[in-house]
Amino acid sequence: MTVRQRIILLIALAFAALGGIGGFALYQSQKGAREVKSVTEGVVPSTIQSVELAGQLKDIQIATLSMVAAPDKETAQRAHEELSARKAGLQKALQAQREQADSAAQRGLIQEAQASLDNYFAAIDDTARFKLAGQQEAAEAIMAATVDQYLREQGQMLEAVQVEKRRSKDQAIEALNQNLTDTSATLAVVTVVSVLGLAFIGYLLHRQIVHPIGEMEAKMTAIATSQDFTLRVPVTRQDEIGRSLMAFNTMVEKIQQSSELVRQKSADIQAMLHYIPQGILTLQPGGRIHPEFSEHLATLLGTRDIAGQRVADVVFAGAGLGPTPRTRPWPPSTRASARTR
Repeated sequence: MTVRQRIILLIALAFAALGGIGGFALYQSQKGAREVKSVTEGVVPSTIQSVELAGQLKDIQIATLSMVAAPDKETAQRAHEELSARKAGLQKALQAQREQADSAAQRGLIQEAQASLDNYFAAIDDTARFKLAGQQEAAEAIMAATVDQYLREQGQMLEAVQVEKRRSKDQAIEALNQNLTDTSATLAVVTVVSVLGLAFIGYLLHRQIVHPIGEMEAKMTAIATSQDFTLRVPVTRQDEIGRSLMAFNTMVEKIQQSSELVRQKSADIQAMLHYIPQGILTLQPGGRIHPEFSEHLATLLGTRDIAGQRVADVVFAGAGLGPTPRTRPWPPSTRASARTR
């Protein structure tokens, strides 16, 4: 796998990790939102409505007492009609509770409460018939014997429904909190695993890219410092880094060959300068003699103090030649006579 492919793989894995974390977080947030909506718009309102059932039942009880205690038939008739309306409202509320039930226990309790409610209102209707017929004592007797009994039974049923609703609400809230906790923990674990995975891949890339380049840099520094061109960087791969290392080794090999060639040529020149019976020297800028000169030149000049000296001072030293005197121009007549001689 080439370096480019490794880098592309790292980028792809990074995007995949970020996409996975983001997708999972989005999924969990939507799931949590649905659960919160279910609790806030379903379980909690249903629990509150179950508590209101007891209030509706109490209102029916008060209306029943008012009907039995009505002073005339018309008042009793209006009270009975009001009871019919309250009956429809309570039945509707129980039906809503049944539709919102989230367990078999709740549905069973509400079904029993509906059956008990039918018996309760049947007893109220019997009481109303005796009341409207003017049989006050019979109405009071039926109310005491049957209506109160069904009232207590209905109250117990509604209380049991409230208990189940509260239990369902507590369980839903607990499940919601647990889901949020699990989501946070899962996101933390996924994030940590993704970061560790990317860090591991980055470490591998560091070892496969930065480490070989650093090794090559160290070898270059060692070669530059020691001038040892026999050093080589080991090549264990065939990607861009491996080809760069091979090119570096080839360059060092060429430099080594050139260095050996220059060293051989220098040795040949030194040998020539040492054994050739001629005075050979090399001039530097300014007319000064280069430190490399033939041995025979030192013999000819009688000194080895030659390097760095001016060539004229060394070659003509001891010749007894002073500065050339300045000649004065002849008079015209003299020049003419000299030409005629």
